[in-house]
Amino acid sequence: MDKNGQTKDKKEEIKKEKINQEAEELKRRVEELDNKYKRALADYQNLEKRVREEKREWIITANRDVLLHLLPVLDTLILAKKHSKVEDKGLDLSIKQFQNLLKKEGIEKIDALGKQFDPKMMQCVKTLEGEDGKVLEEAQTGYMLYDNVLRAALVIVGKKNPSAGGEEEKEVRL
Repeated sequence: MDKNGQTKDKKEEIKKEKINQEAEELKRRVEELDNKYKRALADYQNLEKRVREEKREWIITANRDVLLHLLPVLDTLILAKKHSKVEDKGLDLSIKQFQNLLKKEGIEKIDALGKQFDPKMMQCVKTLEGEDGKVLEEAQTGYMLYDNVLRAALVIVGKKNPSAGGEEEKEVRL
């Protein structure tokens, strides 16, 4: 025994208990820090995802105006081909390249001809006698940019009995 009346074994036991308490405290602290790390990592990954999505949206918005200015050029080329009396392979190639460029940028043509009129993607400019609600003609092609309408299709829609008074067609002014 020592002067405090404790045996060497008792001191060892107290020392071990103190070490065990410290070990438990350290385990608790490690678990706490591990949880904080996991939360911070998840928050960071969510932030990265959100920034990527916002960046994609910024790019789409920035390109939208430029693409809207290019569509009339394509319309003119297609109209020139339609009214050309001779086959022009250069014009055909130019149109094809233009369409491929637009497709690469995420633009798809709205397929309206023969479909049911959809006011979300189409704008009716005229009605003619025909199958009610069906698109009879496309006055101007419409385009989608990813899942959003870039330019609505201008269409002529069928109507069973056009307006009374003997009128056969009704034009809608833009």
